[in-house]
Amino acid sequence: MNRREVLLLLAGTGAIPDPLLAIGRTVHKRVRAGTLRALNAHQNETVATIAELIIPKTDTPGAREAGVPAFIDVMLADWADDDHRQQFTAGLANVDERARGLFAKDFVACSEAQQTQILTDLDAELARLRDTNNDTSKNFFHDLKWLTLMGYYTSEVGATAEQHYRVVPGRYEPCYPLDQ
Repeated sequence: MNRREVLLLLAGTGAIPDPLLAIGRTVHKRVRAGTLRALNAHQNETVATIAELIIPKTDTPGAREAGVPAFIDVMLADWADDDHRQQFTAGLANVDERARGLFAKDFVACSEAQQTQILTDLDAELARLRDTNNDTSKNFFHDLKWLTLMGYYTSEVGATAEQHYRVVPGRYEPCYPLDQ
């Protein structure tokens, strides 16, 4: 499935309603500080690597260029509670444990094929949870995929290069007050 199909799926199912788009755009405004607030440098690089594998650079920018890792850091710092943050960082640690168990190195040091294998396993586990009607809301990979899509499609890059968002006349404003 390519990004355009994902976008059509999300748009068709109403998976990202207007209030969530507004939140996403507000978060992107907060990202500009450029410092990590919820993740350490290694965790951030793991998030960036996974996000880029989910939405790679093609003829349009990838997740890194869209600022998805910083978006996820801000979401974890400002919107997630302590339990959710701990669950997310434990999931990142689990990704490294899997990589060390299979390939004797951290996830970010693995080849792209090895990284893809680990993510495929995580996605298969998530699919099994869905197939058995189990709650996926506390699944790390489910959260990471959702945050990646939200971060990408509410970013300036995602809105302008991918969705061809245009304000006539004007420029991209991530959180535009409706009363203007």
